Amino acid sequence: MGTGSKGAEHSVIDAGIHYLAELDARLELFFSDQADGLDIPPAILYQLEGFIDAGVVSGFMTRSDIKARLVALAKRYADADTVAVYENDNRIILHLRMSDAPVYPSKTS
Repeated sequence: MGTGSKGAEHSVIDAGIHYLAELDARLELFFSDQADGLDIPPAILYQLEGFIDAGVVSGFMTRSDIKARLVALAKRYADADTVAVYENDNRIILHLRMSDAPVYPSKTS
């Protein structure tokens, strides 16, 4: 009878390991794409934030775990202002730090 519970326990551990590996890959891509000047589509941003929230709710990580990951990636890929945003924001959200698009005045005829 004990074997079944051990199997379920291993399954949860495996799911947590898989989740964290996938999360790290997605976050790495998010931060590196921004550092390369690429746009992050809103759907990707919201999907990743939902993925993060699901991991916290599922118990695969804590809010402090994800905050530490976000700060570490900001330090690796972003400027000091962006790092400060992640360090000082108590919310668990991703910040888009892309350059503003050039805006040109309209021409009147």
